[in-house]
Amino acid sequence: MELITGNAAVRAAARDYERYSSDLQGDQDVRDYKQLPLEVDPHEHGAIRALIAPWFVKDSLATHTDAFGKLIAELISEARAAGGIEVIQELALPMVVRCLGVVFDRPQDVDEWYSWGPDTWITDEDGIRHGDHLDRYLKRTFDELDENPTDDIFGVVNRAELDGRPLTRLEKYGIANLVLAGGRDTVVKLVCGSLSYLAGNHKLRESLAADPSKIPDFINEMVRFLSPLPMMHRVDKEQTTDPADPHYVWLSFISANHDESAIECPAEIRLDRGANPHVGFGYGRHSCIGLHLAQLQTKILLEQWLGAFVSWKVGDGSIIHNYLAGFEHVPSRYERLEIVLD
Repeated sequence: MELITGNAAVRAAARDYERYSSDLQGDQDVRDYKQLPLEVDPHEHGAIRALIAPWFVKDSLATHTDAFGKLIAELISEARAAGGIEVIQELALPMVVRCLGVVFDRPQDVDEWYSWGPDTWITDEDGIRHGDHLDRYLKRTFDELDENPTDDIFGVVNRAELDGRPLTRLEKYGIANLVLAGGRDTVVKLVCGSLSYLAGNHKLRESLAADPSKIPDFINEMVRFLSPLPMMHRVDKEQTTDPADPHYVWLSFISANHDESAIECPAEIRLDRGANPHVGFGYGRHSCIGLHLAQLQTKILLEQWLGAFVSWKVGDGSIIHNYLAGFEHVPSRYERLEIVLD
């Protein structure tokens, strides 16, 4: 499969949806429907994105700031009492699913969402990659909504139309799948990367604690550096001769975010870069719809964490994997991250 690398080339390909199409279905081993609006092109993409956008815009999310702060404070209090925390299962993932419960107005589903783990397709129940648990949830949820309509996000999706027709059940599944699975591993990685990086950088810790207004710039840099979504594939229409056998290409976001020709000293975390051209949240029409949610909850978490703890260290039981082939300095996956409070 062809790999498109470099900041300029990746940004150009991401804009050129007429050649590099998103009209495809990923994760074919675990689902038989497209994630929507991610895996369609205009105009379907725009119409579906507009349907769910109200839950993800800044003004709407800002109304949840106090609720986010309260639930994050509870998690940090538990860490303080225990003298440490396993970040994935005890901090990042609980924060993600509880915040979703607030945003989507579905607190009754939070425990089930948490049980899926940081990778939606691999549960702790059996450790095997599949979508059975998610399929059961989606079927049950939309069956219930057919009988008892609601005004939460899935209730609205259940009643929605596209081009004057009701959405199909699989289209509803595709939207729900995206908003539930699309960002959880991204935020988990962002939280893990931020706390592990700050553990070894006391000057930056002190600077952020003294001036929390710098935290958004730190988050922006960590998203660039970590590139939580390292690559995304497209169908190259110019190279596809048979629609049944599409020619796929990968857009390498991580190469774009570490391109020295576009970003000076990309291996360093710098808070003074300003509007650097990173693509950590994607680029163009398919930029991440949940980016403001990810930024807000991580900002609140870091503000409270830095206000509560002066220093901490990464525990010996942590398991962190790194990229190869030029990106050895970038953590690719946090399997376990233990934080010991000093």
